[in-house]
Amino acid sequence: MMRFITFIAVISVYCSMIACGNPAPPSPAGKGSDTSAFFSLDGYIKSQIEYVDLRNFPISCTSVVNGKKDSAAIDKDGFKQWAQVFLDRCFTPAQKPLYKETVFEDLSTGSYTLNYSPYDPDKVTVKNADVLLNRETNMVKRIFIKSFYNNGDTTIEEQCSWKADKSFRVNRVKTIHGQTITELNYINWNENK
Repeated sequence: MMRFITFIAVISVYCSMIACGNPAPPSPAGKGSDTSAFFSLDGYIKSQIEYVDLRNFPISCTSVVNGKKDSAAIDKDGFKQWAQVFLDRCFTPAQKPLYKETVFEDLSTGSYTLNYSPYDPDKVTVKNADVLLNRETNMVKRIFIKSFYNNGDTTIEEQCSWKADKSFRVNRVKTIHGQTITELNYINWNENK
């Protein structure tokens, strides 16, 4: 229990440093006063992009669209284009009033999980986000983001996952005029398959 309290204190200080200079927006009516800091998904993803950009990792992209598989090496620009999906899904401190943050310790994975779920799912694209932190180091292990949105007449359900310093996935189910397209994308730069 003491480790958990220490963890919460460390995360609060860390998130406060990240949000320094950004005034906290008022909390929505009826939601109570939330004084916890907000984990910077945007800052973390940008640091991971920089991590890859500063190294010469071989980067590969494997895509499976409706069962048809295609694999290719990609350059850093291709990597950044794929990573942009995560930056597009990162909610900002200004959006904090739209999300409820919960923290729990998962003994089975040795992680603390920060969960963000919207108060009103109809008002946001990101329907759920989980940040798994190593219980010993408080470093990010994984990030999971679930989204649902429309692009023209296409409805898209998207699940993104980022494995720290190794790889990420962007999986989508697109529905257009009753037809479903399943798209699985795996970007790897530092992980043995």
